[in-house]
Amino acid sequence: MVPKEKTRARKALEKLIGRLAPQERIRPDFEEILAVRNPRSKEMITDQDWPSIWPVAASFRSSVVPLPVRMGYRRKPEKRIPFKTIPNFLHLTPAAIERHCKAIKKFCTQWPQEMSSSLVDEYLPLIISYSDFIHQGNSIRDNRCRIITVMFKLNKLITNERAREKFIRLIGNRYDGQTDSITIVTDRCFTRKQNRSYAEYLITALFHESLKVEPWEKLADRKDAIEVKFEGSAAEKHVIEIIHQITSKSKETEDSVREYGQEMRNLLGIPFLNHPGN
Repeated sequence: MVPKEKTRARKALEKLIGRLAPQERIRPDFEEILAVRNPRSKEMITDQDWPSIWPVAASFRSSVVPLPVRMGYRRKPEKRIPFKTIPNFLHLTPAAIERHCKAIKKFCTQWPQEMSSSLVDEYLPLIISYSDFIHQGNSIRDNRCRIITVMFKLNKLITNERAREKFIRLIGNRYDGQTDSITIVTDRCFTRKQNRSYAEYLITALFHESLKVEPWEKLADRKDAIEVKFEGSAAEKHVIEIIHQITSKSKETEDSVREYGQEMRNLLGIPFLNHPGN
């Protein structure tokens, strides 16, 4: 009695001699394989609109970015989790930056032509500057964003000579004598607004403190001055005496000529000649 089911050996033999037609079997997960789409990076074209695909900052996704990059020995970058933690600036391409500039251009106005640099220094003497940083990571904050730099001309703030000298002594090395400008950098507070308020407080406190006149300030001498002034000095007195002697047109005498010759010998180091008769 021949069995209904063929053995494995008989099936292999009939397949070799051509009696058994090959049967095509469908995998049980065939529909699931068709439902899975190929990576987007393999279907992209070269002239596509990249800012529309990657508009904002996001973690790296190998299925979207058409770059043949990988990390480590594995050839599938999507299997490497540390690769997603690396900061990227794929949203800041030249095309994206140009598009952003065109979008905000309508909100910008031209600088007034009547406002020259001299008028800016006169009506806007205080310059406050800070920096913004693009940061990609776990936190969007950067500690350098809170630093505030304040610059201004001292002659625009104080005109009194005594108060000016006291202000320079109080401000210390933040004063630049060549440009007559003061630079104050504040970075102690946690936010930018707090550092700006602290800088304004420092300027206000220094201004009012420099206007005060303490009793011990009246005891100051010329030697205590920051700058050596020619007015009222001993050098000024000597120059005035020399000018008076030149303009007085007094006649030379034998004593003055003899004194002049002696001073010239001392200056040039010429010894005196002793005559035999003397």
